[in-house]
This record gives sequence, C-alpha cells and structure tokens, in this order.
Amino acid sequence: MNKIYSLFIFLLFLQFRAQSVIFSQPHIGDYGPAFAAYTTTNGDLIGPASSFIITQTSTITKINIFGHQSQLNLNSLSNGFILYIYNDNNGVPAGQPVLQTGNPVAAINVTNSTQGYTLVNTSGYNYVYSIDIPALAGSVTLQANTKYWLFFVAKLNTSSIDITSPLKFNWWGGPDGTPGYMRISNLTGAPGYPTWTIYPYNGCAFSIEGSTLGTDEVVFDSTNIKVYPNPTSDYIHIDTKDKIRQAFLYDMSGKKISVALNNDSIDLRELPTGSYFLTLETERGTVVKKIIKK
Repeated sequence: MNKIYSLFIFLLFLQFRAQSVIFSQPHIGDYGPAFAAYTTTNGDLIGPASSFIITQTSTITKINIFGHQSQLNLNSLSNGFILYIYNDNNGVPAGQPVLQTGNPVAAINVTNSTQGYTLVNTSGYNYVYSIDIPALAGSVTLQANTKYWLFFVAKLNTSSIDITSPLKFNWWGGPDGTPGYMRISNLTGAPGYPTWTIYPYNGCAFSIEGSTLGTDEVVFDSTNIKVYPNPTSDYIHIDTKDKIRQAFLYDMSGKKISVALNNDSIDLRELPTGSYFLTLETERGTVVKKIIKK
C-alpha cells in the first residue's frame, strides 16, 4: 500500500505541480513599436531577438509571444513558428538561427499539428503564439540570474518578405527590458546581415511560465536518502542505509527513462541537459528526488 500511495503522489505532482509566470515583458495598449518576425515558404526570414533574465533556476513549461497582424487572417496563414533561446555572448545572442551557429539552449520548430501549439486571436489585431514545452516530450531548464536571448519568427505561407505587407506578423515591443537585435537573412542565398544588428528599442513582448523547484527540493521523501552531486554532468551517487530495490527516471513530461543502478551510482552521461525525477524503491518505501543534468 505504501508503494502505491507513493507512486500516486508522484504522478499527481507531475500532472498538477504549481506553475507560475517566471518572466513577463508585456505590451501595453494597441500602439507602440513592433517588429516584423516571420519566415516565408522560400526561406526568407526576418526576426528579432530579445534578452531576458529570470531570478530563480526554473524548468520552462510554456512560452507566449504577443504580436499583431492587420489582415486578421493569421490563423489561416500561419503554419507554426520557429523559436530559439541562446546564451549571451558579450551583449548579443551566442548563435545565429539562419547560419545554425552556436549551441542554443532551446530550438523549437512547430507546425499547426504539433501537440501543445496554439495561436489565439485575443482581441482586434492582437494574437498570441504559445507552446507547452512538456507536450514536446522535452524539457528546458534556465539558470537564475543568467542573461538569455529569445529569437522568434512565425512561419507564414507567403512567398517573400515585405515589411509593409498587412500579412506579416509583428512582434510587439515591450515597455522595458534591453534593446532588441534584428537579423535579416535568406536561407537560399547570402546573408543580408552577417551579424546581429542593434536597434534602439526595448525588448519584445513575451512571457515564460515554469516551475522553480530548487535542486535540493524533495518531491516526496519517506526516508533519509541523499543523492549527489546535484546538478551533475555525468554520474549521481546515492547515499542510504536502506536497500534500493529499483530505480527509475522520468523526464518533465512524465516519460520513463531506463537507467541502471551500479554500486549505488547511476550513469547519466548520455542524457540531454534538463530536469528529471529519480524514483527509488527501497525496503521502507518510495522516494522521489529532482535531478538536474548539466
């Protein structure tokens, strides 16, 4: 009965753990700066990147992009979006989405049929693109007090870039933040701008939702078990006087990952970076710990 109860608690946590907005840079009103942010069917692309910092290490669950389109046919014209999150490199994104340089923290490319993707006309000309990260069967963890850059373009069924077109998607500017960076390029030809170009505006309007569990926080623990190092880049070691019968690992979407327990150690070297839940079945009950793989 103890085993079933413990597993039930764990599954409830995965499904209903509290979410909150961990970063928000809203657009205020129906006017103000906005930036063309879309890619076409022939590979032309124009889009900004906007910097942000979160105050607590967090696992991202949802990203919302706020913008507008004057033609009011964005839902029929759009086929998803492309979104990258980069680390900072001396005041610019540490990578370029068109040239595929750098190692993005997150690389998301979704279509209208992707699970967790939504595009909503909230009012008038205003739209919100959203993606639920756990629905992609992956996880994105961002570190506290670290500068990141978010790059976004809508995927539109148009043949060419036209910044005067009423068909284009415009990413609203934010009321605060740091200056955004713009890049224009063509996937089929030479880059129009080989480097990130600064524009004297505040960042773009978006919000990020997530959970902010610390690395030492225990989801459910009925015994005195220590798992270290945490975060880890290779192995985790388990310190306990209890006999461990089985060990399981789950990603943030609840997907079970096979792991082997060898002399109270587990090899995580082949796992992608991110957050996981380690479930240990002992002779005295079941323990769940949050693990961060660097």
